[in-house]
Amino acid sequence: MRSLLIGVVGLIGLATAQSGTSTDLSGSSSVQPSTTSSSSSDGSSSTTSSPSSSATTFSLSSSVSSVTTSTTSSTAASGTNKATALTVALDGSAEFTAINAAIAAAQNRAIPTVSVQAGTYSETVVIQGTQTVTIAGPTASSFANNQVKIVAEATTGVVSFNTQKSSGVVFRNVNITNTISVAGTKAPAFYASGSNMLLDTVALVSGGLGVYQAGLGTTLITNSYIEGISSYSNASLNGR
Repeated sequence: MRSLLIGVVGLIGLATAQSGTSTDLSGSSSVQPSTTSSSSSDGSSSTTSSPSSSATTFSLSSSVSSVTTSTTSSTAASGTNKATALTVALDGSAEFTAINAAIAAAQNRAIPTVSVQAGTYSETVVIQGTQTVTIAGPTASSFANNQVKIVAEATTGVVSFNTQKSSGVVFRNVNITNTISVAGTKAPAFYASGSNMLLDTVALVSGGLGVYQAGLGTTLITNSYIEGISSYSNASLNGR
């Protein structure tokens, strides 16, 4: 009879341990039997063992969720959105003060737009890369109202290309002037080389050619004004 009671106690202890929920791996569970003695009328005695209520149950540790949360937060914080435009301003309030440097950075980083703030930029621009890029000044109703001007004296063109593989370069709301006055030279405002170029709402003015297309490339010019005086005038346009 005694062995039977001890077996029952063992089964109860096992069930108690299995039903526990545990996350704190440092916790422990123990079942201490309690003993109760009783006497019968015939003088015999019996002993009954029952599990103590001091059994320790396990609880899930919050450390796992903390690790998960911190990992998720770290991943989210490390994610960044890719830039869609670089900005240019003469006063240093933007990322660049020169248009040429901004275009080079945009093409190297595959950023599609260079946004130029109002001003007269005394520099030449040489397109080195092949990445599609749009160079745009503030929106204007016509070329006469453009707020961005690129002005320089350059025999090879104020804006020119150092590669014939360039494609999809756009100038919009930007006036380009070549101040050169040497007769008999191309010296355009815009020396195009490559394909699928677009000049939209621009004024191209030069003492040489207004615009010159090199090679077998294509350039679409819309809503623009082109003026040039040169012995190459048969290749230039003067009008609206």
